Amino acid sequence: MRVMRWRWVARGAVAATVLAGTASCTVASHQEPGQASAAIADALSEAGSAAETTRIVVEQLSRGRLTGPMADTALLDQLRVLDDAETALTTLVPPDTTSSEQRAAGLAAVGGVTDVVVSAREWDAARAGGDLGGAAAVPPSADALLADLEKATGAVEQALAEAGGP
Repeated sequence: MRVMRWRWVARGAVAATVLAGTASCTVASHQEPGQASAAIADALSEAGSAAETTRIVVEQLSRGRLTGPMADTALLDQLRVLDDAETALTTLVPPDTTSSEQRAAGLAAVGGVTDVVVSAREWDAARAGGDLGGAAAVPPSADALLADLEKATGAVEQALAEAGGP
């Protein structure tokens, strides 16, 4: 009789452990379409801010008003902002086709700005004497880099407008 009781206690302990272990696992919450669009717009606003900061850094660096290490630190910070924006978009579960399309456009736009910021860091390294002369991704000048950034910023602004952002 005592053995039977211990089996039930052991089974109960195992069940409690399993329930406690899976309690933190959640299914993605349902969002209304407006909530998803607002989350997408927030992420795209952050990406737009990162693009604008990158523009300022490149302009100041090209004019000699900023040192290479300071510019690199600022650009690295923008990559972190863009990473957060991308994470917000990739973890969003769109509730409908419209917000799914908005999220896809947002991801593409954030990726475009990220590419330009990476190029800006390479351009900064090349200016500082880094051996990046053979890298095809290094823009030849600040003007070329700013043109790429303007195009990427336009994609962010377009995606933001589609998501109902400012």
